[in-house]
Amino acid sequence: MKKRWLLPGAVNLAAAGLAVVAFGVWKQLSPEQVDEQDAQTHMEGSIVSGFFDHNLDDIGFIPSPNKRVTAKKMAGTEVIYDVVYTTGADHFRAVPAADHPERCVLLFGDSFTFGAGVNDDETSAAQIIIKSKGKVTAKNLGVGGWGPHQFLAGLQSGRFRRAITCTPTGAVYLLIPAQIARAAGRSPWDTHGPLYRLDEKAVRPVRAGNFDTNTEFSWRRIAGLNRLTEIEEAELSVALIEEGGRELKRQYPGIHFYVLAWPGISDEMRRRLGARPLEEAIRDFTQAAYQIPIDGHPNPRAYAGIADYILSLP
Repeated sequence: MKKRWLLPGAVNLAAAGLAVVAFGVWKQLSPEQVDEQDAQTHMEGSIVSGFFDHNLDDIGFIPSPNKRVTAKKMAGTEVIYDVVYTTGADHFRAVPAADHPERCVLLFGDSFTFGAGVNDDETSAAQIIIKSKGKVTAKNLGVGGWGPHQFLAGLQSGRFRRAITCTPTGAVYLLIPAQIARAAGRSPWDTHGPLYRLDEKAVRPVRAGNFDTNTEFSWRRIAGLNRLTEIEEAELSVALIEEGGRELKRQYPGIHFYVLAWPGISDEMRRRLGARPLEEAIRDFTQAAYQIPIDGHPNPRAYAGIADYILSLP
């Protein structure tokens, strides 16, 4: 009797396996859905000739050093923004000089910290210096497309420390929902980004090479599914930011570390990180008033409001 059931069972199992593999192949070969907004916009200016250094083992990618590029984003014939980005020798975005600062603030994050769509003197980092009349200096350590994994990797590798020339008294990490998927390696522009896995207790992140060196076997990958579930991605992001906060305090004892959460971050993530909602910084936040039309990045008014909020923190 058992032998009669073995063959059908084996056939069914093989068929299921083939179906999984076939689905994975189909998903990988199917054309990606193009966001309608992105399809209607394009970039012009010297930025299109190259702005990033890629394949860096510590953080994956970063803007090239000592660059000054023009960036004009268009929607058809409509100009969404037309700005200039400047980087220093350390690869990070330039800010005004502060000759005799009494405090120093570090700003971490992605394009919402870097200041995509605004000029050098309109980012939150620049506005902190300008509004404080140089009494507070700020270092812009945000890069467009980065996630929590680059935050921790930049600290552990010493890249941030080498770029910081002041004695930090405070640090702010600006978290937006898109960063959660990036930390798990789901960004097509970040193929060599730093790979982290949670330890055996699923508490602390451990560096495990880079995304493109990951050779782990799993049915999820064969099936074309994400390497981690959405819950696991959120868990990893929380662990990365928590570990980054611990590393900051190890390198700079006495530093105050804050997480500022953009709308869309879950209540649970905010609770676990002790994150402050954006609404604390901009109480009447609305898309029309504080975001670049069509593009969606913060506009100069939003960055000025965030700078005021950061200046009010201990």
